[in-house]
Amino acid sequence: MKTLKIITLCFLSASIFIACKKDNSDWSSEQDNAIASELFQDIYKQLDEAAQSEGSLKSCAVVTISSIDTVFPKTVTIDFGTGCTGSDGRTRSGSINAVFSGRWRNAGSIVSISTNNYFVNGYAVSGNVTITNNGRNAAQNLSYTVVVSNGTISDANQNSHQWNGSTSYEWVQGESTTFFTNGLSGITDDVYHIIGSSSGVNRNGRNYTATITERLVRALNCKWITDGTIEITPDNADTRTINFGDGNCDATVTLSLRNWSTNFVLP
Repeated sequence: MKTLKIITLCFLSASIFIACKKDNSDWSSEQDNAIASELFQDIYKQLDEAAQSEGSLKSCAVVTISSIDTVFPKTVTIDFGTGCTGSDGRTRSGSINAVFSGRWRNAGSIVSISTNNYFVNGYAVSGNVTITNNGRNAAQNLSYTVVVSNGTISDANQNSHQWNGSTSYEWVQGESTTFFTNGLSGITDDVYHIIGSSSGVNRNGRNYTATITERLVRALNCKWITDGTIEITPDNADTRTINFGDGNCDATVTLSLRNWSTNFVLP
């Protein structure tokens, strides 16, 4: 009987250890979240440029606005056709479709966005995006809430990732200049600080949650996020970090867990 109790105790201890052991071997959540953060923010950037230039800044896309007048709502379509490469080096195809309830800079304006067969550098990007102009915050900067629902990103190998996010964009530089006063530089001098959170299901079917722990920096003169960190916690795994850098305009982010780190290149 004593031997049986010892064996049973050992078995239970081993079972508890196995149950509590965290699986940190899957790094897909960090990579998938970094890609989703980048590509959905790129949609915001495309709408920002189109709205501020009233379609005059076309890059390689054909921008159509339902009417150039003071009457809203307006429908804006940014159509990249079967594929074209913009000045930022990204190849896009398909279209981004948006309905503006008011002007981009007006408090209370809402933009409802959908995509149609939209690809960026081989990634299929779909989902619904809602942008709300919240007016000026305590620092007197314009701020926008961006909500992504039913987001899906698929790569060329048909690996699919689901993503939902809610973020706040604070316009910290460049608001005083416009496309009409300064040309292209009136848009590319814009800088946004981004905070918020997201959740998703990675390509391997694993759920995770993510929080921006150091505000992300989106400068419109760069096609990537240039600064900031996101902490990600996959189910049954330890929290790890995505570091987007220290202000340099490059595609490299650093993924880290405790004393281990590796670099990952964004599309």
